[in-house]
Amino acid sequence: MNSHLSVIFYKAVEMGMHRTLCLTQLPRIQSILYPIQHRHICLSQSHQGAAAPKSTALDGNIFGRTLKKIKFYTVGKVKLKVLGYYLYECVADKVPYTWFFKEMSLPDTFNSWFLVTELHIWMLMVKAMELGDDGRFIRNFIVEAMWADVAMKSKKLGAENYSLARAQTKILGDQFQAALITYDEGLLCNDKVLASALWRRFFEKNCNDPRNLETMVKYVRMQIKYLDNMTEEDFRKRNIKWQSIEKT
Repeated sequence: MNSHLSVIFYKAVEMGMHRTLCLTQLPRIQSILYPIQHRHICLSQSHQGAAAPKSTALDGNIFGRTLKKIKFYTVGKVKLKVLGYYLYECVADKVPYTWFFKEMSLPDTFNSWFLVTELHIWMLMVKAMELGDDGRFIRNFIVEAMWADVAMKSKKLGAENYSLARAQTKILGDQFQAALITYDEGLLCNDKVLASALWRRFFEKNCNDPRNLETMVKYVRMQIKYLDNMTEEDFRKRNIKWQSIEKT
């Protein structure tokens, strides 16, 4: 596990994000995600009913508290969590962000980074859901890793007003949920519907060059086809190579 992934992974553990992600239950993230959507990130230069458990001798020590935090984990689930985080790295490390900023005329900001990341995370989620119950866990852990990275990047960009930070996080979370539905609809329908979804979300209704929109529709269709043809073994091995495309 490389250093960037390790930071994200242990940040998530520290924040108690081992449970299935629910965007309405992110108070810890909300407390550190600052109103930084439009700050420059310079990615081009970086990269109930149950009985209460009885008290035990473990309750008072660190080991006991750690066991409580991961008490429902199995070896298999831990492996899926690690896989989910590695798959997130396939987005964070392999997606050519600078290409999107330059060719699709996106500003080099935190918000643009999130929009590009969100789109690729959605495509991985679509593939993961082909894997049954394992896929559901993998999907959740991919998203968990994304939010941990969001928290880490936002913290590096600095803090301002906490109440405003909570509002910004809620907006970001709501937009993410809506984007998943919008992209799903576009995937299942024709290119016009997909183009509408990309125009409203990815370009935020600000795309003056129709060629950019056409290019993104082709890009999404191409990546989805690539992932759809990928075997489960290759997906679990994280042999993901995002397909390049020339601007229309």
